[in-house]
Amino acid sequence: MGLINNQVYLENNYKIWKKIFSEEKEKLNKIFSEDNFEIEHVGSTAIENLSAKPIVDIAIGVPSFDNFKKYLNKLSKLYIIKENYENDEILLIKEKGNETFFLIHVIPINCIRYKNMIAFRDILRVNCNILKKYEMLKINLANKYSNNRQMYTKSKNDFINEILKNTN
Repeated sequence: MGLINNQVYLENNYKIWKKIFSEEKEKLNKIFSEDNFEIEHVGSTAIENLSAKPIVDIAIGVPSFDNFKKYLNKLSKLYIIKENYENDEILLIKEKGNETFFLIHVIPINCIRYKNMIAFRDILRVNCNILKKYEMLKINLANKYSNNRQMYTKSKNDFINEILKNTN
């Protein structure tokens, strides 16, 4: 598990990713023992039968960043922290060397971005047709952008937004 920075390749290891998510969630719950944040497995590694980059995405829904900021010092020992309040997000990245293992998106729970992450995951879990179309798109983009993770990710946005628009 882990992806060398800026590379894109897909694997299908759902059982391993599910286990790794559970272990990381347990660690996070211990850190957040004073607060009951929602910790969700999101992204393609959260979907059975879907190929994904070997990076586990986690969404943490928080009431506000004020509730969360008291944990930043403790988290900075485990993750790279990138604060991006313009996008309503604090990103926690777990890396070793030039490999990324976890992307943890801390987002206010009432934010549309958080709701969309959960909604898209849930749509893929129940709709085989959308799942197959999304996987074909991911495979094509992984081949096209094998050395440009940013373009790979950006190029999926229109599909994701269209699915979310049509199911709301």
